[in-house]
Amino acid sequence: MRSGATGRMSSLDAASSPRIPGLRVAGRRTPLKPRKRPSQARSRETVRAILEAAAHVFEERGPDAATTDAIAERAGVSIGSLYQYFPSKDALLATLSACHLLAARAAMAPAFAALAGQAPADAVIPVLVRAMVEAHAQRPRLHRILFTDAPVSSEHARALANEHRECVGRIAHWLARGDEPDLETRIAARAGFDALLALAHGFVLDRRVGTLAQREAAMVRLLERYWRP
Repeated sequence: MRSGATGRMSSLDAASSPRIPGLRVAGRRTPLKPRKRPSQARSRETVRAILEAAAHVFEERGPDAATTDAIAERAGVSIGSLYQYFPSKDALLATLSACHLLAARAAMAPAFAALAGQAPADAVIPVLVRAMVEAHAQRPRLHRILFTDAPVSSEHARALANEHRECVGRIAHWLARGDEPDLETRIAARAGFDALLALAHGFVLDRRVGTLAQREAAMVRLLERYWRP
């Protein structure tokens, strides 16, 4: 199936999610969900303004120095209005993290379409790499903060696991050319995707070696050697 993916492999549950260092799982008593959801256009605009202000303040000051007072001032709302929707700074971080996941899923849409269409490797892999880079390159400073400092609710942890499972599953079916993927194929899908996930994350956040385009090309070459039939 793939010249670079052969060899003796141990059993691996391709449906399980990766253990990601840096994720801070919230305790049961940590309030992370918004206090209420906006139901009118004006209140939705207020929440958008608060979240955008929070993103800017976290980027500029970092999560430790950022305060809800500064976020409310940046958003042009009272501190009472902020607390009406978000009970804590952690709740803002958690909501931004959930929004970031939605944006990442949208960035992956072209790759999902190429995988579903059973396009050849030289068409699928560059699109997949570009989508993963796009998912990580959106506001890289905020991305780093959300990765290392945002608390993760059990609900968000499940969403991350589901997204990972879906991506690996789509790649496995593409590698199997539409057939039911066997264990070796699922392992290859999982290994390749996790490598891409880690490389995209590191390459976007640490730009000391080469340009982003050069790193993207290196990721394409790596996956082509591993996944190409």
